[in-house]
Amino acid sequence: MRNYATYKLVWNRKKEEREEAPVQIEILLPSGRQKWVGTGLKVRKDQWDETNRQVKNDPFAGHLNKQLSGKIDRIRAHELSLIDAGRVLTAIEVDRALEKKAAGSFLAFMRAQIDARSKKVSKNTQYLHERVANNLESCGIVRYDDLTYLKIVNLDNFLNGFLVRVSVAKQHQVVRQYIDMATDAGLIPYGHNPYIKFKYPRGKSKIRTRLDDQDIKNLIAAPVGETRDLAVFQLHTGIAHRDVEKLTWNDNIRFDGEEVWIEGLRNKSGELYSIFLPPEAVSIIRRYKGGSQLVPCPELWKYNRDLKVLAAGCGIKRNLTSYVLRHSYATWMLRKGVSITTIRDTMGHAGIDTTLIYARLEKQTIKSEMKKAFGD
Repeated sequence: MRNYATYKLVWNRKKEEREEAPVQIEILLPSGRQKWVGTGLKVRKDQWDETNRQVKNDPFAGHLNKQLSGKIDRIRAHELSLIDAGRVLTAIEVDRALEKKAAGSFLAFMRAQIDARSKKVSKNTQYLHERVANNLESCGIVRYDDLTYLKIVNLDNFLNGFLVRVSVAKQHQVVRQYIDMATDAGLIPYGHNPYIKFKYPRGKSKIRTRLDDQDIKNLIAAPVGETRDLAVFQLHTGIAHRDVEKLTWNDNIRFDGEEVWIEGLRNKSGELYSIFLPPEAVSIIRRYKGGSQLVPCPELWKYNRDLKVLAAGCGIKRNLTSYVLRHSYATWMLRKGVSITTIRDTMGHAGIDTTLIYARLEKQTIKSEMKKAFGD
């Protein structure tokens, strides 16, 4: 009987018909029995070099192959210590070689922090972070020493299966946030952050849907009701849903003679905003004076659901959401001749670049300025 094991990387050993298949370590033990060890990596057929048994055609191939060989080296090092002691590698000893050494659970830390921050963040942010935690668990990222480059790549592949690239990047952002928190707390050594090497493309944002002038007329003309009033209020102010939720008559309304203003800090950027309320918006807030909120504002999911019913009743074909109303405010104000800097200040953008996106989208403004330039 041999006193040493042999190791081989194998792709798709079960010959399954799927786009991606796992890479595993096949270990032929000294006893003649086989032991299979998962690597946490799945790749396509065109990304696997069967001759050299390594990853190819992937921008991270070098890092991935280094992690794969590192896992084999970890088992082999344990085997050598056994041989020196006059023993041989067994299936149980392979498991011992791969035992997690770091104490504690990163996932438990993350979920505890999510709970602790629940009163400081919006319900939508909390829900996103909880989904990210669930996705980490699905990918086997539970303990601190699961935070490896290889497993983050696996997470990225997993997320790409059902999310657009912008949303995948957002989930990576959330993971990094909690890794940084754990590092600052001394739970993860500095320099052990897998995102030092793993760089994820952020992708491109989708086209921002916005209402045209006829849609806006139809919306304003709709029968008075809480959903209609909140929608028209957003349309006249550009204020985000999570900021509307916090508005109260006593804390955010300022009178300047006959003029009425809203003032506050944007939840997302922390930027101060000051918005002059046109007559339509003033009539809406007066309608609900005495309530706990300046304008009745349900949770975002419920509001967006009700907006779809409202849009259907108004003959609006576009997918009407709270974000669409905010985008529509910006382009509507541009068509009315409001300056880009004023729109930036009312929307509470931290920089002008974000607001300029709306200027690039507003074709009517582009058309009028080009006609003016050519004297038409």
